[in-house]
Amino acid sequence: MAVGKIVISLPAPLVTRIDRLAKKAGLSRSALLRQVVERALNEFTDTEVVQNARRIYARIGKEDRALAEFLPLAAQTLPSWRKPR
Repeated sequence: MAVGKIVISLPAPLVTRIDRLAKKAGLSRSALLRQVVERALNEFTDTEVVQNARRIYARIGKEDRALAEFLPLAAQTLPSWRKPR
């Protein structure tokens, strides 16, 4: 797997917390940060997907309401349909 390197500056207390957690988890600092970043990105993507789905369902809901208003009018103008005998 190709690897990219990123250099970031973090406050010393945060680095200390990262190092403690990495040691407790039995991971290197890089492995811990990789997992944390991956989890955050996945959560962000999931949130984005849910937001898109809500927009789509809201639009469908508006179309359904418009159709619900139209159907009674259409029913009044169309001939009644009977089942063939």
